[in-house]
Amino acid sequence: DGSPGYFQQHYCVYDRAALPCRVCGAAIRVARLGQRSSFFCATCQKK
Repeated sequence: DGSPGYFQQHYCVYDRAALPCRVCGAAIRVARLGQRSSFFCATCQKK
């Protein structure tokens, strides 16, 4: 029906580049490798 799914409303970082992290408030970063993108919070992401 075109409406967003339930889980899509709860993404913590996906497609949120430059927006604040929902956990710590730091800006979400995006790394692009070829045609793929990875979104992450540099503060919360485990090394």
